[in-house]
Amino acid sequence: MSIRNMKSFLLCLLVVPLLCSAQSGLLRGLGLDSDVAKEETAYTCVPLPPATPPAQHSSAEGLPPLPLPVVPLRRTEKKNPPRPPVLIAKIATSKQSDWATNPGDTKNLLKWMAKNLNVHFSETNLPEIQIPSDPKAVPVLYRTGHDAFSFSPETRQKLREYLLQGGSLIFDACCGRAAFANSALTEMQELIPERPPYLLDVNHPLFRSFFDIKKINFRPYALKAGAKNGDPGIIGIDVACRTAVFLFRWDVSCGWDDQPDNDRHHCLGYDIETAKQLGANLMAYITAERSAALPLSQALDFVDAEKNKSGKFVIAQAKYNGQWKCREAGLSMLLNSFHEQTKTPVRFAREEVELSSTRLFDMPFVYLSGHQAFAFTEPERANLRSFLLRGGILFAESCCGREGFNQSFRLEMSKILEGLPLERLAATHPLFAFPNQIKDVQPRAALAEMLQASGRIPPELYGIRHDGHLAVIFSPRGLSCGWELAECPYCGGIHPKDSLALGVNILTYSLLQ
Repeated sequence: MSIRNMKSFLLCLLVVPLLCSAQSGLLRGLGLDSDVAKEETAYTCVPLPPATPPAQHSSAEGLPPLPLPVVPLRRTEKKNPPRPPVLIAKIATSKQSDWATNPGDTKNLLKWMAKNLNVHFSETNLPEIQIPSDPKAVPVLYRTGHDAFSFSPETRQKLREYLLQGGSLIFDACCGRAAFANSALTEMQELIPERPPYLLDVNHPLFRSFFDIKKINFRPYALKAGAKNGDPGIIGIDVACRTAVFLFRWDVSCGWDDQPDNDRHHCLGYDIETAKQLGANLMAYITAERSAALPLSQALDFVDAEKNKSGKFVIAQAKYNGQWKCREAGLSMLLNSFHEQTKTPVRFAREEVELSSTRLFDMPFVYLSGHQAFAFTEPERANLRSFLLRGGILFAESCCGREGFNQSFRLEMSKILEGLPLERLAATHPLFAFPNQIKDVQPRAALAEMLQASGRIPPELYGIRHDGHLAVIFSPRGLSCGWELAECPYCGGIHPKDSLALGVNILTYSLLQ
């Protein structure tokens, strides 16, 4: 066996168990192995028969003869309006009995949205070989089905480019089929291997992007299979702060297609009203995020002019078992602003460090971010505690102001630095005074709505003091979206100008204290 083949073999041995482990963890408790799920295959949905076409007359049969000479009448009838823009394309395969079991799902959803939301879009079917790598023409791709499947390497590459360019992909396990759900999760991880899939919680913007969905209801057979009212059962993968791939383990397509349960059809899915509200929210979320998919910062490339690392300020980003990398370009944008304002030499090269690694002690300033709830391991807690007590500084930010990260971070700090309180910094704290005088900040629209604020608000930072200095600085409001100059419509954070000003002050204070 060649060295290259040996490396590939070893990589497969490493990656496949990791994928299987992630799958079993995410899908555990979602009813894939229940008796009801196994029985569902005998009560599957069946496509409705096509409508009977209207009777046709041939050769003008039955029409009275026109008197001659004929004077053409001026056309005064209204012309058909132009077709609305395509929003969603269903991925079609050679096996129509799999992907088209609910042939009217997307069309009916868009009709329902036109009636209830007064928005008008159209849909289409798209063979796999025609999947675009650019999402401009088709913002949403949709793959539904019953059976296990896999994309070809060529299709995966096109889909990956499509997602990274701002497109969105939806997987629907039609009727709640386990085989499809397992395959879809595997494909998600193949498409975006650098991002961990996760279960969406009810704080995700999806559940309030149009309808404020506080109650998620399931069909009776889904409940028998293990679904829990209020627990979404939706898996996502993010690109930056945008959820780009969605997997509905519980069926939504039968609800979109108005398919009821009966003696022949046992659907493991959301009830029809919940399915349609989720579908409408999904389209609202995706269309709102489209403009924010490619922020200006991604077009900028900050490069260290000199290879020399000594004497330069560097930010190390903490890696942990969770969604630790949200805004990749944000730190470079912040460092650039910091350098321009203070003339401090900086190093743009990214440093990423495991919290359990001894390399942590080579990094005097560490940045921690995330969206979701998380928990450190005991080795991570012990190492981070030692780092902070020895004089290291941790700056943490709840990206997009997500509550899951906020609560988890506070809990972890209470365990790591027991007895040292995380307290809000007073408005007179010197951190807010230099180099930028910060008395108030402009909240983004989502944060302003949450706080019911009509104007600027006081800055909100928290800290933990140890031996007379701030060992921990924490922002429960999103800052990194502002550093990236991203629009981010659902961000519970601060506008770019004020985010950069706060970030520069945090770095400056950390160096001078």
